[in-house]
Amino acid sequence: GVPDTQVLIEKIVKLQRACARRQEKIDFLEEHVDQLLTEVKKKNKIFQHYVQNIEPGALVSEQSDIHKHAMSILLQDEAVILQQGGIMSSVYGSKVNDSGLTFELCLEMNKKLQAVLEDTLLKNITLKENINTLGTEIAKISMEKR
Repeated sequence: GVPDTQVLIEKIVKLQRACARRQEKIDFLEEHVDQLLTEVKKKNKIFQHYVQNIEPGALVSEQSDIHKHAMSILLQDEAVILQQGGIMSSVYGSKVNDSGLTFELCLEMNKKLQAVLEDTLLKNITLKENINTLGTEIAKISMEKR
């Protein structure tokens, strides 16, 4: 009947308003993303310009040498683990080398690895933000010198 038609029309109007609000929000977010992309491109250019003007080896530090040495030790350890077998051999290798590797243990290890991954990602994001800040500071200093 008539009341049903009125209720449907009101629902349609309400949905159209909600749709319009969402579209406005989408438009705003797209514009914001464009602005952020433009800013990131500018920072990348500044950073690339800075990196191109650095002497090769200027950024290599004792810390870097220590890291390289630690990585070589880790790779040697991984090779030994693969040869000896066991649960960690199953993790590093492509086949199961230990019958003690249960589904529950796999889930537990997966949770711990995921936590490490999330922590690493967070640190990487922080480092990227620090690089952007450094790029801004370098640009300011470069402008002041001119």
